Amino acid sequence: MRTARVHGISLAGTEADLVTVEARFERADRQRTEVVLSGLPDPVIRESRGRLLSALEANRLRLPPGRLTLNLTPAGRRKTGESLDLPLALGAAAAAGHLTPDAGAGALFLGELGIDGRLYAVPGGLAAAELARRTGLAAIVAAPATASEAACLPGVNALAARDLAQVVRWAATGEGLAAAPPTSGAEGDGAAAREEGLRRAAAALAGIRGQEAGKRAAVVAAAGGHGLLLVGPPGAGKSLLARALVHLLPPPSLEERLEITRVLSAAGRWPRGLAAERPFRAPHHTTSYAGLVGGGNPPAPGEITLAHRGVLFLDELPELKREALEALRQPLESGSVLLSRSRHWIELPAAFLLVAAMNPCPCGYHGHPAVPCRCSPAEIRRYHQRISGPLLDRIELRVELPAPPVAALAPAAPGALPGLLPAAAALPAAVARASAHRAARQGRVPNAMLEAADLDRWAPLGPSARRLLERAAAQRGLSGRALQSLRRVARTLADLEAEERPDDRHFAEALALRASI
Repeated sequence: MRTARVHGISLAGTEADLVTVEARFERADRQRTEVVLSGLPDPVIRESRGRLLSALEANRLRLPPGRLTLNLTPAGRRKTGESLDLPLALGAAAAAGHLTPDAGAGALFLGELGIDGRLYAVPGGLAAAELARRTGLAAIVAAPATASEAACLPGVNALAARDLAQVVRWAATGEGLAAAPPTSGAEGDGAAAREEGLRRAAAALAGIRGQEAGKRAAVVAAAGGHGLLLVGPPGAGKSLLARALVHLLPPPSLEERLEITRVLSAAGRWPRGLAAERPFRAPHHTTSYAGLVGGGNPPAPGEITLAHRGVLFLDELPELKREALEALRQPLESGSVLLSRSRHWIELPAAFLLVAAMNPCPCGYHGHPAVPCRCSPAEIRRYHQRISGPLLDRIELRVELPAPPVAALAPAAPGALPGLLPAAAALPAAVARASAHRAARQGRVPNAMLEAADLDRWAPLGPSARRLLERAAAQRGLSGRALQSLRRVARTLADLEAEERPDDRHFAEALALRASI
């Protein structure tokens, strides 16, 4: 009777949990090999017994008649996914005597096995790399695509294997596997990425005619990471502005690309390389609570996690389910969401920029200069009450978009578009300069996440600005959170002008960008 131990992973949200496969084989006078799995495996793992035995036999690692016991530790935590196929097979081979009990010690194995022993890529390569580095495991062995993903994390020795036979040979001799190269773009050309981002942002904004106030709000939102609510009739350009805003954001840093890729990989949406762009998620307004926030059994990332380090666009905001909307309040402030279950909890990243859009009334034409509104005052009031005060209080920028006139959509001559802002090509550059100004002062922390002490230091209130905010608070009933939000927006407006301190003009514009909805 032999016992072997092999390390693998189980994904929990976007993180990888270390799982140790304990394998014991006992010979017995019977006609077949019995496989016993314990340690809270999910159905995918339980169904692996057939392909496990087939893969072993196909690679001349047949188990003699007896009982093979496979235990997954820690036993009290549910294990999920197909990534445990490879460590289960190695543990079985070692327990049956084909390998020494300590073969592969100090390495992390992950991969799905075919019945012929072929190794397939699995989600979670970056999460596994972070786990290996954190726990001191010397190597990761996986399919080439998964190993290349893991190799993107500096300091990780990721080895690529095509099939079970190669892995067994390496576990026995330490030979036969080569280090996987990082996926293309791991380092990236920063200057080229910035230039491409500026070009795409300018092209997106150039397609939006008029709506200069909306463009200004989009620039401020991108420069400071502030939430934005666009209110206007159908066809005013709300969706176009939201989709253009993601191109205004600075290109993600290497660290942010790793975060984005880890989320996509854990969700089974790995882009076959490091993510080069910030995500843009636009779920339908019928999306469920679990679909938006995350959850299920096992818990899976929702749209707010898939939008991590990017933009979450919620069109028809009042039409979303009330419980799903209210669940956004905590992630908007903390940048993460905590999913608690009876036996465990999972914290998922959710540092997203919220862009929301809504009509002014149920029919969409309240206040329209040409189309009459068909809604009663009570219907309009109920429509707006679908968005709670606490959630609305957390959205720092609120802009009303009127129906654009024909002169804005079709100017009399090229270049004759009216507006107070620079040309579309200058807007992305303005965001980039403001982001650089902010980064030199406070690093990666966006202005939208500044604490009270930071605001006192970088957005102090002069006597006239204090009187302005006191009058606004008295007239509009602004909360303490709203007043701090105004200071954060004013700080961003000052960054757009490369000013060291926001002045009265910036606080006044911050108030103008927070319309009463």
